[in-house]
Amino acid sequence: MSLFERKNFSHMVWLIIPCLLLSGCAGRASEESAFTAETLGLTPDFSYERKAERPNIQVNCRGYLPKSAKIAIFLEEELPESFQVVEKDTGECVYEGRVRSQERMEDGTFIGYGNFTDLEEEGNYYIRTDKIGCSYYFMIGKDAYLETALEYGSIIEENTSEETVEICETISYLLTAYEMYPGLILQIWEPDTAGDGAEGVRSEQFFQMLRRKTDLLLSLQDERTGGIYAEAGVPSEKDQAADREIDAEATAAFAGTMAKYSYLYQEYDLDYANICLKAAAKAWRYLDSLQTGSAGKFYAAAELYRASNEIIYHNYILQNQEFLLEQEEDFYLLMAKVTYLLTRRKVDHDLCGRLIEDLMRGAEDIAKASRDGIFLVQNKKTDVILWNMTRIALANYAIMNFEYVTVIENSVHYLMGRNEKAEMLLRNPGDREAARMLFLLSVMEEERRIIEDSNVDVEEE
Repeated sequence: MSLFERKNFSHMVWLIIPCLLLSGCAGRASEESAFTAETLGLTPDFSYERKAERPNIQVNCRGYLPKSAKIAIFLEEELPESFQVVEKDTGECVYEGRVRSQERMEDGTFIGYGNFTDLEEEGNYYIRTDKIGCSYYFMIGKDAYLETALEYGSIIEENTSEETVEICETISYLLTAYEMYPGLILQIWEPDTAGDGAEGVRSEQFFQMLRRKTDLLLSLQDERTGGIYAEAGVPSEKDQAADREIDAEATAAFAGTMAKYSYLYQEYDLDYANICLKAAAKAWRYLDSLQTGSAGKFYAAAELYRASNEIIYHNYILQNQEFLLEQEEDFYLLMAKVTYLLTRRKVDHDLCGRLIEDLMRGAEDIAKASRDGIFLVQNKKTDVILWNMTRIALANYAIMNFEYVTVIENSVHYLMGRNEKAEMLLRNPGDREAARMLFLLSVMEEERRIIEDSNVDVEEE
């Protein structure tokens, strides 16, 4: 081959490579292939900046449960009329559907929706269209979220926040998930016995994992006052010499969390459960001495009443119920309301009715706003999504509603890839964020079990 021919061949090679990369589904739904080019001893210059490529078909990259609603979102200036779901390994089209166009966004992009809920066969797939290429791979399977849940479980075990309030919130989320929707929690921490019927045996490892965190919390209680230090980090010599900061919010969160742990753990280790309950009561006495009200104090009162049946805690709730209903809701106030509804102690039925109405009203507002959202979520901020889904999940436990679960599913899909960036939005979460996600995934796992047991058909959107 002449020097002229070699030069032209080399130029053709460098023209072919970008064409291969830009065509069809290369890099996403096709196998990568190696390509070696002759360079005549020259070093190619790759210093140019290339815009990150992402598909215009958004799916949950972690996958879908077999009997759940399955929606893909299409974004392009010109949308295709139909789409195909293709089996990853064989390339066979297993489902074909229509793209439903909804509206045009400000930048001129049209947004469309493709429903493939009827596809329930477990496997690995991608979505293909004739105009905008392919989606990332995704799976359909009953364990679609188990790997993700195990990752979150590892984060919770290996990390502990230095903020006392955040530690309490993490524990409270996990205990609530265990109490309301235990299936996924047991798969993570009791994988060998998750299908057995002996609750007391199969839950022990979960509580032992939490006990490492409750031991830390117990070490943060001031022996003289009962108050709780705001920071869980190891104090410096300077901090040891002076008084460490006792925080009312941390004390209230501690009291509610330790009472909750005591109530649920007493059947496994009554002595340790009593230690936790006494510490919670001591923290309450410190709170009471401050003569101030807070959302966390309601959480403490509700959990202490349920765990001890002491009338002093119930009286506090009854005497301040207007504050409970009118105060702007945060995590601990929401947990106080739910705990009061869950307790088997004597309760005020009038107050229970008002609390349920309050929960339902908030859930309905979120559900309605989510239906109108472009990505089927009310808000695109991760923290807001996690908070709103917590409210929906707790309302769903009070009154089972398939629509609420669908709203949660849509939010999980958004966080896991069905969004503008086509990527996981909750990257490198701390233990608190991991616990919040586990709570939501626990709701979906429980719904999967209910649907499979009852053969209920999922309503398509």
